[in-house]
Amino acid sequence: MVIDPLFPTCPIRNILARICVPDTLCLIQLLGLKGSATYTELSQDMPDYPLSVSLRALKEDRIIIDETNEYRLSSIGKELYPLASTLILWCYKNFLPRQQK
Repeated sequence: MVIDPLFPTCPIRNILARICVPDTLCLIQLLGLKGSATYTELSQDMPDYPLSVSLRALKEDRIIIDETNEYRLSSIGKELYPLASTLILWCYKNFLPRQQK
């Protein structure tokens, strides 16, 4: 777990520092949608380097589990999944460049 040196006891800052790195929220959403996937299946949707870093961090934080070379969300990952999906959808809705008419 990343610990914010200015706010070491703040769980909000610490978890956001961990999951708000490139592709980590997308990985949570992807596993939530698929249920489970191998590294090869996940690498078809995500670049290899961010994928391996995100998988390692999420395993360390018990957000995902690796069973027989298949990754899936843990119980806390399943709780996080709808929140991550909502944040991703909100970002797409509010911050993607709008097409000009």
